[in-house]
Amino acid sequence: MKNLFYIFFSFLLFSCSGDDANSSVDPIHNPSFSVDFLLNRWSFDKVTLNGTSFGYQNQPNCLKDGFAFLNNPGQVRQYEEQIFTNEDCSANNLNLEWKINEDTISFFFGNQLVLDYKVISLTQDKFVYSYYADINNDNIKDNVTVEAVPYY
Repeated sequence: MKNLFYIFFSFLLFSCSGDDANSSVDPIHNPSFSVDFLLNRWSFDKVTLNGTSFGYQNQPNCLKDGFAFLNNPGQVRQYEEQIFTNEDCSANNLNLEWKINEDTISFFFGNQLVLDYKVISLTQDKFVYSYYADINNDNIKDNVTVEAVPYY
């Protein structure tokens, strides 16, 4: 599944779905969740793909795969993700900008919209979000729901 995430995010970085209308909107607009809870480092806990759930498997002997939402001077609305791809702990890293509109977190690479997450729930202890993407390259968008917990 990790390889599917990596392939998916690699594909998204090179695909374009420009969203120039969104560029003039307040980058954090009427969030339906606590942005303070979002600003954290998270680790993947559970993934549901088209209704089938499984625990997220990290590479043995490596750090946990994880992601972080940052909003500090020098890291304004930055999203960072690190996925370890093999037992030698080689990592793929992803860095994007994020914006919020109500229950949706949009990710951008420059001005290009990459992906939207719909926030299902967010507390200090758990972050649940979903998105649609063609994970298995069958030209049908898959429904992906991710549960994450704080990274320790």
